[in-house]
Amino acid sequence: MQTRFEGEYLSPTGRTLALIAVLAAFVVLAEVSIWATFTELTVWEEALASNVLVAHEGSASAYRIALADGFLLFFFSASALLFVRWLSRTARNARALGAIGMRFGPRAAVGWWFVPVFHLWKPLQVLRELFQASNPKYMDNWKQAPVPRLLSLWWALWVVFQVTVSLSLLADLWATTPDQHYMAAWGSAFVGVFAAPLGVAAAIGSWRLRTLQRARARCTAPMRVRQPWPTRSSGDPALLKG
Repeated sequence: MQTRFEGEYLSPTGRTLALIAVLAAFVVLAEVSIWATFTELTVWEEALASNVLVAHEGSASAYRIALADGFLLFFFSASALLFVRWLSRTARNARALGAIGMRFGPRAAVGWWFVPVFHLWKPLQVLRELFQASNPKYMDNWKQAPVPRLLSLWWALWVVFQVTVSLSLLADLWATTPDQHYMAAWGSAFVGVFAAPLGVAAAIGSWRLRTLQRARARCTAPMRVRQPWPTRSSGDPALLKG
């Protein structure tokens, strides 16, 4: 059974800043990916209009979009790794800050992101609980704390992003004709369109949760500090009298 304060509170600031820095790079690369994709769309439109694809233009366009998507995938993977570390820290902090009766422990908070089908809604429940349990204005009644509207937007963007990436990959794999390549390029464009606001929402949401936990830490600090028992000393007559 969870005690009043379980574990030690550790500031999430460092992990939050690292996550935001990588997310910022992810957003920039998403914009670059959009530019590269629309460049490719122009090439395919000209090819479809003239029924002739200029070889060097097609190759250059494909190279640009492959390079942009490669960097985008790298920063997405890096942000996912940092997000897991940040989530683990904030999940432990929520318990260390006195939230009793939480449904999701640190392992479950991370693990649900990797369970097929359940990953579509369980992680949202995890984040909702973390925001509520970290609210400094609701201590013992933390389950009644409101959840930021940003969280719903963040999650909607995440789900749409996953669907868009899956459809874009399938379209690219199945593309054999110019028309199909053209549609696959549009799929890549939509990936970038949703990736940028997703990165911004994740950055704002992670910073907001960090701010809530720091405020709650200040509120609970006197209760979490355990004062050491006084020890008798020959040089302290007040203690000897006791």
